[in-house]
Amino acid sequence: MRVNVAYSVDLSELKQIVQELLLKVEDEVENVNGLFTKVQQSVSREQEEKAIKLIEECRASIAKVDHSLFDSFNILSGLQRANVQIRNAEAAKKAQEKKEGSHAEGG
Repeated sequence: MRVNVAYSVDLSELKQIVQELLLKVEDEVENVNGLFTKVQQSVSREQEEKAIKLIEECRASIAKVDHSLFDSFNILSGLQRANVQIRNAEAAKKAQEKKEGSHAEGG
């Protein structure tokens, strides 16, 4: 069973979290590749029952990959939105400081 967990982390930690998720994805993809080879061997040896079980394992591993990629996508999308907000806030602050500075010089 999968559950969503929400907790706060420093913005600077998100890159590392995504990298760790992607390393797990890479391991799972390698697992799928190995399972797929075994499926092909089982089919060629007419071991249908074994092939069916291996296909089920493959599908479960692919589902794990998809979930982890979706999590990574969501984290990176959130990071991108946060970075845009930060840049916009900084630009607004600079514009306000410039505006205040021009009033001080002229007044």
